[in-house]
Amino acid sequence: MTDLIMRKETENRRNGESGNRHRLIARHSLFAIGFLLLFGGCQQAQEPVLVGRPEGPYRLELALSPPQPHARQQTTFTYRLTETKTQRPVSDLQILHERAIHTFIVSQDFRSFAHTHHEDFFPLTPQDTAAAQFHFPYTFPQAGTYLIAGEFTHKDRSWVKQFTVNVEGSHTGPPGEVIADPIRTKTFGQYQVSLTTSPDPPVVGHDTELVLHLTRDGTPVSDLGLHLGTEVHMASWRLDGAHFGHQHTYTPAMARMMAMMSDHTSNPTHMAKMMVQLMRGPAQQAYWGPTLPVHHVFPAVGVYQLFFECAPGGKPLVLDFMVRVEDYSEGADTTVHSIVPPQAATEDTQ
Repeated sequence: MTDLIMRKETENRRNGESGNRHRLIARHSLFAIGFLLLFGGCQQAQEPVLVGRPEGPYRLELALSPPQPHARQQTTFTYRLTETKTQRPVSDLQILHERAIHTFIVSQDFRSFAHTHHEDFFPLTPQDTAAAQFHFPYTFPQAGTYLIAGEFTHKDRSWVKQFTVNVEGSHTGPPGEVIADPIRTKTFGQYQVSLTTSPDPPVVGHDTELVLHLTRDGTPVSDLGLHLGTEVHMASWRLDGAHFGHQHTYTPAMARMMAMMSDHTSNPTHMAKMMVQLMRGPAQQAYWGPTLPVHHVFPAVGVYQLFFECAPGGKPLVLDFMVRVEDYSEGADTTVHSIVPPQAATEDTQ
C-alpha cells in the first residue's frame, strides 16, 4: 500500500510539472504569435522596393501598390531615380522620344507585352521632375512572372534597369512553353507583315538591319504615322529573358552619321552621345511605308523575341516576330545590304 501511495504521489507530481511545462509553452507560443502578428503586419504594410539591375552610377527603385500584384487588378508603379553615390534625385533627365522613362513589360512566356509611361496617364509636373519620381497604373493580364525594363536618358546617354515581378492569381489559359517561331510573314488583323534581316541569319556582335514590310488588305501601306517620336520602336529579349534591347527607326540621318564614323576612329561613347542628340531633336518623319528599317547588334547567340510598335493610319499596332542569332564563324558574310543608302535625302524615302 505504501508503495502504491508513493507511486501515486510521484505520478501526480510529474503530471503537475508536465502541466506547468505545457502552460509555459502555451504562453510562449501566444507571445510568439502576437509578435509575428504585430511586426509581420507592420512589414506587410510597407511597400517593397525593387532595385533595378545592373548596378551603376544610377539607382532606379520600383515600388508596387499593392505590394503583391494580382492578375487583372490594377497595380500602381512608382519609380524613384537617384545618383548612386550621392543619393540625390536625378532632376535633369532628358526627354527622349517624348517621354522621361520608357517602361517595357513582358510576361515570361512572351504572350503579353506593354510599352507605357507616366505621361500616358498624368502630366509631368515640376515636382515630379525635381523629385525624379514617376508613377502610372498597369493591370497584369494573368498570373506568372513578368520582366520589366525601365529606360531613361541622362547626360546624353541612355540607361536600362531591369526588374522581375511575380504576379499572383489565375491564368487566362494554360501557361505554355516558349517555342522558337521561325515564321517571317504574319497577319495582324487587316495587316500582312513580313520581316527580313541582313545579314540573314543575324550574327552575334555584328550590325543587323531588320526590315518590316506592311500591306493592308493586300495593298502596300503608305500612311504610317509617328509613334512616340519615331515610326517604329523595337523591344527585344532573348527567350531566356536576358539581353533586353530597344531600338528605333534607322533613318537616313543615322545612316549618314554611321558612314562618317565607318573608319572606327570615333570613341563609342561619343558616338552614343551623337545618336542620343539626334534622337532628341524634333521628330521628323522619314518613312510613310511600306517598309520600316531598324538596326540592332545582338549581344549573344540564341533566339530573340521581337516586338515592333508602329502606327499605320495613325493607330498603334504591335507586331511580334522571332529571330535566331548565330555565332560568328570564319568566312561568315556579315555585310549589311541596307535599304537606306547613307547619301539618301530624307524625302527620298517617302
